Amino acid sequence: MSDGLAVDKTTRANTASSPGVIVLFLALALMSALLNSSAPTPLYPLYQQQLALTSVSLTLIYGAYAAGVLISLFAVGNLAGKVKDLRSMIVPALLVVLLGALLFAVADSFSLMLMARLLAGVGTGALTGAANIALVRFGPADGGKQAALIATLSFTAGLALGPIFSGIALQTGFHTTSMPFVVIMVVAAIAALGIMLSWPARVVAKASVSLAEGTGAGENTLAAGLRATGSRFFVCAGALFVCWALAASILAIGPNVAETLLGMQNRSSFGYVIAVYLLIAGASQILSRQVNARHSLMFGCLAQALAVVVFAEAIHIHSLGLAAAGMAIAGYAYGAIFVGSATLVNLISPKASHARLISLFYVIAYVANWVPILLGSIIDYASLQLAVNLLFLVTAIVCVVLGLWATRVGFPS
Repeated sequence: MSDGLAVDKTTRANTASSPGVIVLFLALALMSALLNSSAPTPLYPLYQQQLALTSVSLTLIYGAYAAGVLISLFAVGNLAGKVKDLRSMIVPALLVVLLGALLFAVADSFSLMLMARLLAGVGTGALTGAANIALVRFGPADGGKQAALIATLSFTAGLALGPIFSGIALQTGFHTTSMPFVVIMVVAAIAALGIMLSWPARVVAKASVSLAEGTGAGENTLAAGLRATGSRFFVCAGALFVCWALAASILAIGPNVAETLLGMQNRSSFGYVIAVYLLIAGASQILSRQVNARHSLMFGCLAQALAVVVFAEAIHIHSLGLAAAGMAIAGYAYGAIFVGSATLVNLISPKASHARLISLFYVIAYVANWVPILLGSIIDYASLQLAVNLLFLVTAIVCVVLGLWATRVGFPS
C-alpha cells in the first residue's frame, strides 16, 4: 500500500526513544490486523456445523472482510498521506480491529459473525495505509525499502500465525472459538498502547506526496492512465485477481474440501497447512523482489496453473501428500504474481494517473475475495465437487493465457 507514496528523504522524526521501538509496535499493529484476517479459516467447518450455516452464508462471512477493507479504503484511504499525527488514524483502527475480534469471540449467529468480519476489514483497511506511511517516516532514508520489508514480514507473520492459533485451539479444545480472538485482542491492545507511549515527542514532517502529484505531465484521470497502459494494466490486474480468487477460495472453502474430498479428519491440521502455505507465499514475495518483474509474473501464472492441476489430481486420487505439494506451488505462485504484477503496474503507470491506477489495481484484487460466494452458491445448489472443478478449470485456463500474454505485451525489462 505504500508503493504509491513518496516521502521526503530528509524528513525524519526527532524522538527521545529509539526509532526501533515505534517500528516494532507498528509492525505488531499490522500483524494484529492480519491475524484477524486468517484466524477464522480452520474454524469455518465448526461454525457451519454448530450454526447450521449454508455454504453461501459461510462464504459471505469470509467476503465481508474484503467489503470492510474496500469501505475503509474508499472512506479514509486518501487521508493517511495528509495527516501529520498518524496516531489519530492508527490507534482508532486498532480499536476497530480489537472490536471485530471481540465480536467474533462471542459470535453465536450469522449476523454477529458477518459484522465481526466487516469490522475486521474496516480496521485493516484504515490501519494498513497509515502504518505503512509511518514505517517510511520513521525508518532509514532508503526510499522505503526497509518499510516495505517490515510490512511484508508483518503481513506474513500475521497471516500465518492466525491459523496456527486456531489450529491449537481446535487441537486442545481450549475455548475453541474464542481463544484465537482473545489473543488477537491482546496483540492489538499492546500495539495500540505501545504506539501511544513510544510515539516520537516531536515530528517534523511534511505530508506524504502522491506520485501522481509529481512533476510528470499528463492528464490526471483514470481513463487517461488506462489508455496509456493499455492491455498491460489488465494483464497485471487480471493475474492478481485470479491469484487472490484462488487464495480466497483456499481460505474460505479449503477446510471443507480437505475434510470432504481429501478425507482430512483432523481439522486442526488444516490450520497448520494454511500457515505453511502463507509462509511460502510471504517468502516468495520477498525472493521475487530480486527477479525481473515480467518473469516473476509469467512464471507465477504458469505455476498457479500447475498448482490447480496438482490439486485436481490430488482430489481425484485422494492424496493428501499431492495436495500439500499443490499448496506449496500455489504459495510460490501467490508471491510471484503479487510482486510481479504490482511492480509492473508501478513501472508502466504515468505519474499523472499513478495513484488512480494503483487504487483500481487493488480494488480489482479485493473484489476477488467475493469469488468464494459464487462457489458457495454452487456448493449449495449442486455439489462441492462441481464448484472445485469449475474453480480449477477456469483458473488453469486463465493463468496459462495470462502467463503467455505477459510475454507479448511489451512490459519493461
